[in-house]
Amino acid sequence: MKTWVQHKSNDGGMVSGYWEATPGTYHATYTEYEFVHIIEGKLTITPDGGASVFLGSGDAFVVEPGFRGLWKIEETIRKHFCSKV
Repeated sequence: MKTWVQHKSNDGGMVSGYWEATPGTYHATYTEYEFVHIIEGKLTITPDGGASVFLGSGDAFVVEPGFRGLWKIEETIRKHFCSKV
């Protein structure tokens, strides 16, 4: 996984940039909102106890605070993100 931070707000409360990951699976826990736009690649997100969602190039979504689940990177992915930290 690689992260390129392009901007941080003056108060440090918001950050945006790019994130890239190669195929694999990891369990994620979110404590804040994150807006995601997938630039390239494919992944399946499965919330703990929920249904899987397949996402790919061009898709955009928001991850809510409290999300817990698996991110399965199917094909090397690059996303643009904006997060409250």
